[in-house]
Amino acid sequence: MAATRQVTPAMCPNCGAQFTAPVENIIDGQDLALKSALLRGQLNVIQCPQCGFTHALSVPVLYYDLEKELAFVLVQGGLQITNADQEKMIGDLTNKLVNSLPAEERKFYLLNPKQFLTLDSMVKAVLEADGITPEEIEAQQAKVKLLEEFLQVSDETTLKKKVKEQEAELDRQFFEILTASIQEAQMVGNTTAVQTLLGLRTLIGRWSRPARTIINEIDAELGAMFIASQDELLNKLEEAEDDETFEALIAAGYSLFDYGFFQKLTAQLDEASAANDTKRANQLRELRTKILDAKDRHEEKLRAGMEKSADLLKKIFQSGQPDRVLAKNIDDIDETFFMILSANIEEAQRQKQTDAARAMSVIGNMALQMLRERQAQEEGGAPAPAVPDIEIASR
Repeated sequence: MAATRQVTPAMCPNCGAQFTAPVENIIDGQDLALKSALLRGQLNVIQCPQCGFTHALSVPVLYYDLEKELAFVLVQGGLQITNADQEKMIGDLTNKLVNSLPAEERKFYLLNPKQFLTLDSMVKAVLEADGITPEEIEAQQAKVKLLEEFLQVSDETTLKKKVKEQEAELDRQFFEILTASIQEAQMVGNTTAVQTLLGLRTLIGRWSRPARTIINEIDAELGAMFIASQDELLNKLEEAEDDETFEALIAAGYSLFDYGFFQKLTAQLDEASAANDTKRANQLRELRTKILDAKDRHEEKLRAGMEKSADLLKKIFQSGQPDRVLAKNIDDIDETFFMILSANIEEAQRQKQTDAARAMSVIGNMALQMLRERQAQEEGGAPAPAVPDIEIASR
């Protein structure tokens, strides 16, 4: 297999900053992780270290599958190059691929790949070769578009009306896409996106009984725990059947533990006391103490995790071989790591340390890509549902 990753110059279309970024030019159809990234439109998506803007690089991509005898090449119209230069780029890619293969695998069709000018057209060709019909592709794209439309609605009344109108389209596939979006936002520490997507999911479940059933089924299968509001968190904590569930709720709802949460709890306690409901008042006092103790334990774990992530980031940054160190420590790359990384990028930008910010941005994109590759491998190669791109962003 050809060594596909390389570093290329890039310029941000938003702020004009110039930097370098890792890209993949040759995709083996049997490499399930890279294939999944291509199909999801996440291949060669980079982030500007200066302003945080994300976009896909317009670089040529050669896709091949020896088992299906496929060879496709993407040369997007945005490259605006001459035919001669285009042919040279394609020739360089095909020669690099062929030269990397054993003699018995060097087939003529690899030297004459079918050309595509848009990513969508090449993705459709890849999926059709996998036996996925255009109708199935269009159905998934329609779900993604519907999700985007819901996210653009600014008031709850209009959103509720739209949900009722589109209830027939809110099927299992729609909520798999929505849930995958929440999980990816959690993975990169994008709390704003998590709350937005989770809030939408909760509202739809509240307004639609069939939707609520599907959501509960998906959460049960994933073993997931999503909490959208302080009231929901308080109710779940009161109803927790065991300490394990209670601790999991503390972790899942940690961002909701602010002054307002404890004010709600105290208000309920005062109400019980005023009504001379001693039993209820004592229960709420015990609950408040239990929450505070569990919150302290969780914060201690967070502090330890932050120290560990900070040490790992320093090790990666100073190694000179970030890809190798990341691969070796991939099990330690979590939300805390991305939170520490984003904070360091922000500080480097504030200090005008452009090279450091750029290097850490590259590290973040490498880590995110490795996690996606591992996830695709663990899922057995089935392409993950398309989700809106949610990249590491300065907060």
